[in-house]
Amino acid sequence: MLSELMAILAPVTVLALGALVCLGAEPFLKDARKHVVLPWVGTVFAVLAALVQFGVAGDAVDLHGLYAADGMRSWLSLTVILCAVIGLSGLQQSLSRDAYPGGEPYALTLLAACGVMLMVAASDYLGLFVGLELASISIYSAVGLRRHRLESGEALLKYFVMGAVFSAVFMYGVALSYGASGSTAYSAVALEGRDALQYLGQTLIVVALLFKVGAVPFHFWAPDAYTGAPVPVTGFMAAVVKIGGFTALGAIWLSRLAVASDGGLAGSVIPLGAHYTVEEMASSGLERGHHILIAAAILSLLVGNFSALGQSTLRRLIAFSSISHAGYMLLAFALPGTVQPVAMTSLWFYLMAYAVASAATMTAATALCGRDDDDRLIDLHGAARRHPMLGVALSILVASMAGLPPTAGFLGKYLIFSELVAKGHVILAVLGMLMAVVGAVYYMRFVIGLWSGDGNRVPVRGLGGLAWASVAVAVVVTVALLAMPGVIIDMPAAPIASTAP
Repeated sequence: MLSELMAILAPVTVLALGALVCLGAEPFLKDARKHVVLPWVGTVFAVLAALVQFGVAGDAVDLHGLYAADGMRSWLSLTVILCAVIGLSGLQQSLSRDAYPGGEPYALTLLAACGVMLMVAASDYLGLFVGLELASISIYSAVGLRRHRLESGEALLKYFVMGAVFSAVFMYGVALSYGASGSTAYSAVALEGRDALQYLGQTLIVVALLFKVGAVPFHFWAPDAYTGAPVPVTGFMAAVVKIGGFTALGAIWLSRLAVASDGGLAGSVIPLGAHYTVEEMASSGLERGHHILIAAAILSLLVGNFSALGQSTLRRLIAFSSISHAGYMLLAFALPGTVQPVAMTSLWFYLMAYAVASAATMTAATALCGRDDDDRLIDLHGAARRHPMLGVALSILVASMAGLPPTAGFLGKYLIFSELVAKGHVILAVLGMLMAVVGAVYYMRFVIGLWSGDGNRVPVRGLGGLAWASVAVAVVVTVALLAMPGVIIDMPAAPIASTAP
């Protein structure tokens, strides 16, 4: 029991302690000192959490069926920790420039990371809900930091109200699923005659998670929330919300695949690197779920990419592009037309590449934005000519988001599209590639603007030491993942026997 606790909860506990230390120290520091001391305190605890995560990574284990640890979950948790450090450094850049009087955003960032790490570790709907709500409440508060701005208050209200509604939808789905199976485990099997009830419950759960990841038609909160949040919060939110939501969707999908493949796996905790073959898709109910997710993927690709083309501010551009990225990730849920193994490794790789690039892009862009995060694209023209190192970093990160070589984003899209072709979905792969071309247009328009013109109209302070370090690490990771993809992908794993009563 102690080893399971250490493997699953020790990194989360270290991050939570860091948040408490930041909260405890905040009242004793002057306003200016808060933005000097607290980001470094949070970073120290984040590094400690990463070291603990490395130390406990090993064999797959689970904790009473609520949470689990395995190799892929460890990589995803490390990505969350890196995004938290990037978010802390961006907040330091933004809040110190604007003389923000409080230090609570640093604690909120760490608490949000704790919640997402619990979502990554969850193997039960109740365990998932705990992490989801911890992350959501922390991010709601971070979105509304600019209390004097009308758009910030509007974003907070819309995001909070709609988030609360879909949290209720999620729990109603859990209640139906429990009534159908007598269990809240991802891999629970419906009792005799209750298959329709379980399918309805799981559909509501998936709908709630599609809202969290910003997939169409549940994307309406994203443009307002992204625009109302401070620039670094937008990047952090885009990264970790996707990690938490898509890890939950992928874990649920793998669990249903496992049960359909081998009924004896009911009640087991399924590692995220597992591979399963399902021969009778129609009778398992997976085919209907597959159609729902693919429809959401196509709509997300179309709405996200074409809406992003006409945006005039960086945050709205990232908001609509995040919707399109949700579409690419949902393509990984396509089922094969013939009997062959199904895995989610392409989704995990894409998710990590996107999260690091999006968080670091917005932290680097924070230095280019004026007071109160003036992020109009026209005001950013020529910024890279005045700060070439920053321009190079941004160009690499944005190229990864666009899916251009030589970056991890390119390999992520390649893995998704090649899997679609292997599964017999050639038309979907072609659609995805065409949408990637559309995405490259608006991403490259941003990059070309950075390097063209006489110079941006907004005074640029340059990145601080912590921000430079975090952005540099993100750039290295973005390139290194392309060079060493085998570290992440092709990690088959055996199921974990559940200890749930």
